[in-house]
Amino acid sequence: MKRILLGILLSFFFAEFAFAGGLSTTFGEVLVEDLPIGKAYSMEKEAKVPLIISNTSKQKVNLKIEVLAPQEGELEEDFEPIPDIEWIELSQREFVVEPDQAAKTDVIISIPDDEEYLGKKYQVFIWSHTVGRTIGVGLKSKLLFTIRQEREQEQEIEQ
Repeated sequence: MKRILLGILLSFFFAEFAFAGGLSTTFGEVLVEDLPIGKAYSMEKEAKVPLIISNTSKQKVNLKIEVLAPQEGELEEDFEPIPDIEWIELSQREFVVEPDQAAKTDVIISIPDDEEYLGKKYQVFIWSHTVGRTIGVGLKSKLLFTIRQEREQEQEIEQ
């Protein structure tokens, strides 16, 4: 009987530890439209949408953020996987986040100056996850963006 009671108590203890971790974000699915080729676009500065990950647990977590290309079954209709995940830059990729605190990073989209990308629609994932724990938690944010149909025209300076 003591073994059963001890087993029940231990399972409650480990269950609380395993499920104590949690993350949340406001960057669940973001759509940015009409981006020009050959330029970098800051989600924080230009769209006012930084990537913010909140630690909803009662323990400090080590957080890592990675950029992932989607697989065929994960794509939104009319979107294709980003040709190169190097197009996405994060101002910071690793954090230590205290309980009830948040980590913030800028997501920068840089599209090469190549007309083959005009009019395209791309999708990429940003995976925010805990590291260094037996049981980790993570969030997969979806970033969708469209590229302008035509090259941006240089404005002539009148003199």
